[in-house]
Amino acid sequence: MRFKSPLFYRSLGSLLFFTSVFFCFPSSFAMQQNLIAKDMGEGNSFRLQPGNRLKIVVYREEDLSGDYEIDPAGKLTFPLIGQTEAAGLEIEKFRTQLIESLKKYLINPQISISRSEGTIKSISILGNVAKPGIYDYTPGSTLIRLISTAGGFSDSANKKKIKIMRMVNGEKKVVMVNGLEIINGEKDDPGIEPGDIIFVPESVF
Repeated sequence: MRFKSPLFYRSLGSLLFFTSVFFCFPSSFAMQQNLIAKDMGEGNSFRLQPGNRLKIVVYREEDLSGDYEIDPAGKLTFPLIGQTEAAGLEIEKFRTQLIESLKKYLINPQISISRSEGTIKSISILGNVAKPGIYDYTPGSTLIRLISTAGGFSDSANKKKIKIMRMVNGEKKVVMVNGLEIINGEKDDPGIEPGDIIFVPESVF
């Protein structure tokens, strides 16, 4: 009976090792995502809000992987899928939702999601201001200062009924603010948070 050479067994061992790594990697990839969510405390408490930026990695799909931002309407636009609801969801629930949507296009998609650190968050200023749009959030931002950054009120603006829309624990809250009282010094200029949407309506007169 002839015995195989030591080289044969070393080659066989290497083959078995790489085979096990190949088949175990996707599950390890998913496990890593769960550990990230657990370590950051996001899986149980943190809920996504407009303005949040997410780093989404799809295994073996470099064209789909990258940084994505949740828009003022609370939706995230993702390749193949288009717009998908994100605001108010926990990261793990959003990941599951994204996986289910991608199953229409990919076989057993593996996704890792984490918050992008060090990114600039945004605020939306809409309605009757000179330059409506999305602006970068800076600590200490207030309502009237941001409206000033947007070029100030337009001639048709209703300064008495400004709306501040904000996501709180997954629910949209709307606060009405009288801008004239702030300008006249009767009320304090309220602080603004990342992801807020400010809407200045048109005056009926």
